[in-house]
Amino acid sequence: MKKSLSILLLSFFFFPSPVCGDTVGELIQKGDELYARRGEAGMAADALAAYREALRLAPDDYDAMVKNLQAMYFIGDHANGRDEKQKVFKEAMDLSRRAIALRPDRVEGHYWLGVHTGSYGEARGVLKSLFLKNDIIRAMERSIAIDGAYEHAGAYCVLGRLYFKVPGIFGGSKKKSRQYLEKCRGIAPKSSVCLLFLAETYWSLGEKSLAVRTLEELQAMEPDPLWLPETEKDRQAGALLLEKYKK
Repeated sequence: MKKSLSILLLSFFFFPSPVCGDTVGELIQKGDELYARRGEAGMAADALAAYREALRLAPDDYDAMVKNLQAMYFIGDHANGRDEKQKVFKEAMDLSRRAIALRPDRVEGHYWLGVHTGSYGEARGVLKSLFLKNDIIRAMERSIAIDGAYEHAGAYCVLGRLYFKVPGIFGGSKKKSRQYLEKCRGIAPKSSVCLLFLAETYWSLGEKSLAVRTLEELQAMEPDPLWLPETEKDRQAGALLLEKYKK
């Protein structure tokens, strides 16, 4: 009991609520300001707290749902441990379905359902999550049909990674991975994660010089100002791969 109280007090002082008396619009604006600083410690969590309160005040606010889904992906992606990741992504999958039910004609719900389902599956383990493959494909195909350029052409990137990760015997295909990732790069040339994944796909296909050039492109490109934390993370991973591939 004493330990639980201590944790509660720490949460109160170190993760203060940004919500007192704010309207939904003000909360979303606060969340956006905090999320823009998500590369700094604690900012993404504070942003999500604001977005969560906005959604609590307006449970059917579609924009608040989307803001929550975006922040939940960042937090889940950076969470420590498979259990914590699965918890975040599973909650986000449920919220994505609510968004789709509210606005089936909008791209965001379909896209984030596919993203969070894929991330949930990866946290569980690819072989344990093969049953989710078709759900991810359907969500991403629907997303592309509505707006294939959304989130740096992210649906193409997700499909490219899915076909890379899934073993061939279960429907995976390095050639399909290449096709989807090259499509993503054509639409969003500054997608750092696309370049990272594409380099791995090229390498797996025996296109070693192409893989190295793609990673060098990742290191040299001018990042999109809206995606600085993601680009930095991908560059760090790319630098390790580049060192490995050049040996």
